[in-house]
Order: sequence, then structure tokens, then C-alpha cells
Amino acid sequence: MRYAVSYVSSVNPELTEKEILEILNFSRRCNIDHDITGILLFSEGNFFQVIEGEKEIIKSLFSRIAIDKRHHNVMVIFEKSVSENQFDTYISDFISLNSRFNSENINLYLSQIEKLNPKIQSSVRYILNKFTEGIKSV
Repeated sequence: MRYAVSYVSSVNPELTEKEILEILNFSRRCNIDHDITGILLFSEGNFFQVIEGEKEIIKSLFSRIAIDKRHHNVMVIFEKSVSENQFDTYISDFISLNSRFNSENINLYLSQIEKLNPKIQSSVRYILNKFTEGIKSV
């Protein structure tokens, strides 16, 4: 049975940009290796993530995420069983007004949300829109 968790959190202010990039890159590699799909975004001091995979792997991973000192104020958007993959792959990215962000990726993120259960799409879309606010108007 597949399982999915989505959350937002605030980054520990002591974390450097280099450490945040390392988190994004490590997550991408590790999650692909463990057949975990979803999305991890960083924007202006916050993480947004959806992870899905085998239930025990996701529950174990999220229990480690929830106590990780590199972020705090972890707020779960949803945590539930899913019948099939909602995401095609695992994506991690910086959402920022500077050159690291490729604005074409916003459409990719939004297309991934369209694959989620309609009951949770609006919550996830709202969070993603908050993450990309200001970028779309640039």
C-alpha cells in the first residue's frame, strides 16, 4: 500500500544556503533510491514537501523529518494511504526570486498537483501558490 504525507515547516535560521542545497540534493538522491516520489521545495525560509511511497518507509522517514533540528513548526497538510503514485518522480528545488529558480518549473509543480486526489488538491495548490507568490509576477 502506498502512503503519502505533505507538510510545511520553517527552516532553522542558522542553516546556511549551502546546507539547504545539500538537503535538497540529498533528498532527491535518497528518495529516488527508495522509490519515494513527491516534491520538496524551499522558499524564503520554509520547506514544502509531499512524499509518497511504501507505507512503512514513508512513516519511518516522516518520523525522522518531524524531529529534524534543521527545521521546526512542522505542520502536516495531509497523511493518508493512496492507491497509486500521484507523482511521476521526485523533485526538489529552490523557489526564489533570484537566478537559481527556473520559472518554467512552476508549471511542472502545478501539473504534479493535478495528479493528487481532488480532495487535497486545493490545500496543496494553496501552499504552492504561497511559495511561488511574487515569482509569477516577475
